[in-house]
Amino acid sequence: MDNLTLAAANAFIQLYYSINLLITSVQRKSRSLRFISLGYLFLAGAFFIVFAFNTAPTEILALIFNLSFSLFFFMYFAGIRSFCGFKAWPVKYSLLLVLGYTLLTFVIILVPASFPRIAITSLLVVCLFVDLTVTIWPVWKRLRLVERSLSMLALIAYPGYLLVRLMIIYRESYADKFFTDASVESTVSQIFMMVNFSIMASVANLIDDRLLVSDLRHKNQLLEAQSIFDQLTGLYNRQYLEQSVGHEIIRSRNDLLNHHGLHPVSLILLDIDAFSAITDRFGTHKGDQVIRELAALVQGAVQKHDFVVRYTATEFLLILLEKNKHEALIVAENLRHQIETQPRPLVCSYTASLGVAEHETGENFEHWLNRAMLALNQAKKNGRNRVVSAA
Repeated sequence: MDNLTLAAANAFIQLYYSINLLITSVQRKSRSLRFISLGYLFLAGAFFIVFAFNTAPTEILALIFNLSFSLFFFMYFAGIRSFCGFKAWPVKYSLLLVLGYTLLTFVIILVPASFPRIAITSLLVVCLFVDLTVTIWPVWKRLRLVERSLSMLALIAYPGYLLVRLMIIYRESYADKFFTDASVESTVSQIFMMVNFSIMASVANLIDDRLLVSDLRHKNQLLEAQSIFDQLTGLYNRQYLEQSVGHEIIRSRNDLLNHHGLHPVSLILLDIDAFSAITDRFGTHKGDQVIRELAALVQGAVQKHDFVVRYTATEFLLILLEKNKHEALIVAENLRHQIETQPRPLVCSYTASLGVAEHETGENFEHWLNRAMLALNQAKKNGRNRVVSAA
């Protein structure tokens, strides 16, 4: 196969990758893949020009091909930078491109030998690769070993080949007519490009697939967190309590009762006193600050294995494992006192009323919670800012 046929094959292959990456980028709304797709379009254009206009002056072909060739790497590396969360096209890219091709234009016009232009293009690509590696390495090393190795192999292969080729040309004083003769070097170069650029396209797709999976996993985690956690306080929410925690605790307690005897579990239901007066006076935003402040106090009053739930807008529910009613009353009273005597509250001083209920053998969660609610209502009727135990 002659070199012009190889150039045509390369043009169609790179055009295929460009279209394929562009379609994927549109489907996934991936800005990074659009950069890389444009790079492959430049590359396809370079090979097509060499194939279709091979009789044009060598200087013009060399300038167009080297410009398109380097633009491919600029766009590819911009896409990789974007993948990793960095600015895709930093100012230094523009400076390198302008300076490199101003110098290349003068060299092609003034120096007929191919070595200087090959040297400029090769060193430009190597500089881009080194900059990319240094920039993205902290992110890149978090990939799995196989993915990281394949990616680095694909990215380092061509800059490495360019340096080796440059040294061979320099040592042999070899002035080739690249792409227009039938030299072994030209054929090997084109075949190497065909293989390496194909691998680089696969690497781009691999990274995008990996990021897509990671993004979906992250979104699922957020949705899961939103389904069980209260966004204002970070505590468990009522939905999670009613669907899982409360019934699971009852089931576990009954299992323990059957095997190891009685293990006490108590519930505290807390409500802020006169919260509407706080929001009427200071506004909803300040009311949210009070809720967050109280959530921190409540969380600090229990042990790590206990559960704290934001039950309603102003109510917090505490499930105390391994504590009977008397121990739970002590926790509740200490918490009530701590709320009342805060030395520097964020918004204003306030109080809370609390109802306490120990779980009774065979009692379902709804009945247990209802007894705590009755105790809380009694605390409110008795004048607020107090603790009442359920009957």
